[in-house]
Amino acid sequence: MPRGLWTAMARFGEYSTEDVLKMVGDIPTFSTAVSHLLKQLRDPDSGLEEIAATISGDPGLCALVLRMANSPLYRQGYSAPATLSIPRAVHLLGRKTMESAVLSYALKSMVHTSSLAEKLLWEHAVACAVVASEVVRIMGSKNLDTAYVCGLLHDVGKTILCRRFPDAMHSILEDQYNESSEEDSWPSSVSLEKERLGIDHCHVGAVCLNVWQCGEEAAIACAYHHRPKDAAGRSVWPAVIRVADILCHKLEYGPIRRPAMDLKPVEKALRIETSEITALLAAWRKKIQETLRAFSENTAG
Repeated sequence: MPRGLWTAMARFGEYSTEDVLKMVGDIPTFSTAVSHLLKQLRDPDSGLEEIAATISGDPGLCALVLRMANSPLYRQGYSAPATLSIPRAVHLLGRKTMESAVLSYALKSMVHTSSLAEKLLWEHAVACAVVASEVVRIMGSKNLDTAYVCGLLHDVGKTILCRRFPDAMHSILEDQYNESSEEDSWPSSVSLEKERLGIDHCHVGAVCLNVWQCGEEAAIACAYHHRPKDAAGRSVWPAVIRVADILCHKLEYGPIRRPAMDLKPVEKALRIETSEITALLAAWRKKIQETLRAFSENTAG
């Protein structure tokens, strides 16, 4: 992990990496195929033929890549969807999009979607990834892929806690789902987790992202997205993910659903008019649904 991130995490909270590992046990690892593929995608010397060969060796990855390449989300400028070869699909999607897709694939493989609580976590992760990309687009940034990854992985600590403390964590998620829509009564994920588990998903998630080598931006966004002001001057990503998180609550993706939420602070932060927000929310909902459909098959193998 970069020295700056170690320092940032040490300032963020009271838990060391060793403390986290003692409390949650071993961090789950990616499959051999996923780990190898991520290394290839991040290595500029790896050719598309090598990447395609790795994908071709995993049926789940094959299905995902072909489905995404045939999705309207990724075929802009192309005619009607057509069955593609794996090399052609890899060329169409590109390395950054492929990396986002593979991380999504890996995350979904850790989620027990038969559990309503974990299914909602998965939907929230995808929704936050999509909305974070749209937020930075409004801001005039071209870092859409970084935004997607930060949004996708910001709550990965909750998934890990579900594996380690399933009953307690599911109880927390259910309490949040059933909570009153009155803003003053919203429970804080961090406070509930600390109270009942002794640790929170921000710390756990940041350690996981370090182990998985997902990049400093994603780890800082995960560590600070509930306290973005503490990262001010170091990274913009916690603030971006906090805004995306709030918008996803408004859109009702995830355990916390707040359709009556007042978005005036968000509108001010993004410098958009109140009259624009309804159309934007509708467009984002459509894109979220299309993205979820791309992962709706048994992509976890």
